[in-house]
Amino acid sequence: MKGFVYDDDPGTLPEKHDEPAAGLNDMTDSGPAEPRWRFIVPVLLVLVVMLVGLGIYARHWQKSVWVRDIIVSGNRLLDTGELREKATGLLGRDLDDVDDAVLTKRYAELPYIRRAGITKEMNGIVRVTVEERVPMVKVVNGDKVQVIDTEGYILPYRDLPPSSSRLLQVTGMKTRHVKGTHLKKADEKHFAVLKEMVEALRASEYARLLVRDVCLEGENGAYFSVAGTPTSFIVGNDGDYKEKLKKFEIFWQKVVEKMGLDGYEKVDLRFDKRVFAVESGRGSSQRISP
Repeated sequence: MKGFVYDDDPGTLPEKHDEPAAGLNDMTDSGPAEPRWRFIVPVLLVLVVMLVGLGIYARHWQKSVWVRDIIVSGNRLLDTGELREKATGLLGRDLDDVDDAVLTKRYAELPYIRRAGITKEMNGIVRVTVEERVPMVKVVNGDKVQVIDTEGYILPYRDLPPSSSRLLQVTGMKTRHVKGTHLKKADEKHFAVLKEMVEALRASEYARLLVRDVCLEGENGAYFSVAGTPTSFIVGNDGDYKEKLKKFEIFWQKVVEKMGLDGYEKVDLRFDKRVFAVESGRGSSQRISP
């Protein structure tokens, strides 16, 4: 057949070139990707500018706000009106003119204030939050009456709410000045004895209802007395007051309630498992097992 050539030699097939995989970027066809930081930096700059602007605006607005009220909180012993007087002169002033440090110092000068915090609110309120000292006992030295708090600080005596008015009365307490302040503190050894005794009394069943006065006398002669009797109950300065108060309670129930309040001059509770009692008027003593 004319024009038809049959050749049984297939020859060489034409070469096939590999096609690029789908999804791959041909770097020769498009430019490099933009770095991410070129988009982040402008956003950060905008945020910084906004924050600075808000700060400037708040500062300017605060200067135009005046103090319209003083609110005191946290006080239980001191009268709110008394504490508000320490902020006298602030009402009507620009809020920005209120010096936190100066106002805090005013409150810190009050003996019954342990610390005070000042907060200025944008609505014109100056909020004073106080933490009061906690009275523990009443100290009597001749005609002078003071109060000792739970940290050993000596405070001037004042009328207290009914919940705090019944304080144990203490005599014979040594005191010392606190360097750099106008306050006094109880002698460390005396205070350690007193605090342990008060804690034992609070944990007792009956003794806390009976004991009224404590005298810190000599090296190991601390004693307490009970309302209505001159008897001295010696507990010493060497601790273990819970056990001594238990012996006192047993002695009171077994002996005092039967013989009366004036039967003994002294009752020594310092000895292990024994109570030594000196009868009043006769000077004789007896040993009693609790």
